[in-house]
Amino acid sequence: MNEEIWLSELYDRNYAMLFRIGRVFLGNNASQEGMIEDEIQETFLRAWRKRNVLQKHPNPDGWLVECFRKCLMNACRKQAVAWKHTAYSLDDDHVPACSDQKQKSPEEYVASKEQIELLMHLLGQKDAYIFLRYCVYGDTAASISKDYQISEQALRMRVSRIKKKILANQELFACVLAICLLSFQ
Repeated sequence: MNEEIWLSELYDRNYAMLFRIGRVFLGNNASQEGMIEDEIQETFLRAWRKRNVLQKHPNPDGWLVECFRKCLMNACRKQAVAWKHTAYSLDDDHVPACSDQKQKSPEEYVASKEQIELLMHLLGQKDAYIFLRYCVYGDTAASISKDYQISEQALRMRVSRIKKKILANQELFACVLAICLLSFQ
């Protein structure tokens, strides 16, 4: 197969998923979209450089997701000083919305439930609920902070720390990815 066609098909098949993953971790605001797109491009540049190995890889889509995770981590490290001051400050207008979701089949519900249980085991119940409500289900910081009796700024800081923990841990990242894929189908 022509290498350019192969990469083009890989790009078409995975771009939207990588963009959604980036939005979950960096937020649903315009200022982060550029960074997400840059890291997707970096991921595909790395894929192109390793195309001889990647074409023989048993799971090139999985390789892309893992590469994208590493690119996001590197970008976060480079931007650490700037992000330290903003602490992923997402205001309530930029929280990801999931209102257009379809009804899950029983199989999808069970798979999603298993992944959520794993996330709770790996993160802890309280952090898992906060992350899911804020980043996946799109609850506002105001409503979550009332439920947990903490300030909105403290909630955002906690979400920031949870995201960093998830990005640094491959098993946690895979679990969150599975939840996102099941949630956004």
